[in-house]
Amino acid sequence: MKKIPSILISILFTLILMLGSILLLILPKETYSEAERRPLSTPPSVSLDTLLDGRFFSELDTYMADHFPGREFFRMMKAVWQKDVLKEWENNGYVLFEGSIIKLEKQVNTASLAYAGERFQAVYEQYLKNSDCRLYAAVIPDKSFFLSAEGFPVMDFSDMENRFADSIPGAEYISLKDSLTLEDYYRTDSHWRQDRLLPAAETLLLAMGAAAPEEESAFQIETYAPFTGVYAKQAAFPYEPESIQYLTGTYLDQLEVRDYDTSTVIPVYDPENCDPRDAYTLFLGGAKAFLRLENPNAKTDRNLVVFRDSFGSSIAPLLAGSYRSVTLIDLRYISRDFIRRYMRFTNQDVLFLYSATLLNNSQGLIE
Repeated sequence: MKKIPSILISILFTLILMLGSILLLILPKETYSEAERRPLSTPPSVSLDTLLDGRFFSELDTYMADHFPGREFFRMMKAVWQKDVLKEWENNGYVLFEGSIIKLEKQVNTASLAYAGERFQAVYEQYLKNSDCRLYAAVIPDKSFFLSAEGFPVMDFSDMENRFADSIPGAEYISLKDSLTLEDYYRTDSHWRQDRLLPAAETLLLAMGAAAPEEESAFQIETYAPFTGVYAKQAAFPYEPESIQYLTGTYLDQLEVRDYDTSTVIPVYDPENCDPRDAYTLFLGGAKAFLRLENPNAKTDRNLVVFRDSFGSSIAPLLAGSYRSVTLIDLRYISRDFIRRYMRFTNQDVLFLYSATLLNNSQGLIE
């Protein structure tokens, strides 16, 4: 009698596997995982070589895992089981803390940071070394930074800051740690919230000797919903969609954004045409190699150049109120040799503004 529950569980598990395998054969297959934002594996090729060296069985295992019916449901159940039953905080490298899904960055990837530093130093040598530009650098903390006081195993952010600052000769480092909290980031995403960035923008502007941004009351807040960030389904925790709130009014409504990729003028925000799979692209059209924000109502002739990643898209409009122009350069999409086609570096403020997430995974920066 004591063995009956174990036998029933084994039978149920076997039936689930058999039913899943049958459905796997007959149901249509997706080619892309919206949850994990990656292509799904294709059926393995059968040959004598792949059978003998074991590649066929390894690829078959990956293929079945990618396409097993109800895969997302089982991923969620595993996350719930680990968190609520086993009381394990981490699942797939993510934790759920105070309603926010956070990817744990457990250590500084020194090789990645060194690679990024080489890219920045090459830009410095080619364009900035003999210029009269004023250089600044800042690292945007990732969400796991705010878990350090809670005892979670996270990277030494101060070490990353020091290494990053050392990679840009002559740059004044600007710390953003005291200008941000966990609540300034989306609950389901890695990015920061524009409607919460005025303190961070003020920190950057004042450090560069520019005017502080206008008071929060000067802006209006618009909402885009629903928004589900990249962490939501990757972590597999149950989640509720949230919204993106963005600032309009004052000088923001007069900004002209020139996209040098397409030689067109684009809107600061484009909620109608942003990618619904990644609604953060409503800020400045998403991934762009070279943009220039021009402020026709600027009270200064100063110009700012920002070497940036995706985090720069939402804070750039807040910096633009204190400059005649803000030029955004994303080294993931443009080779440094091509920069000279669009601009010359002379008497500008130049800010290297990068997220800890990118610096720890910098392979996308073009050599």
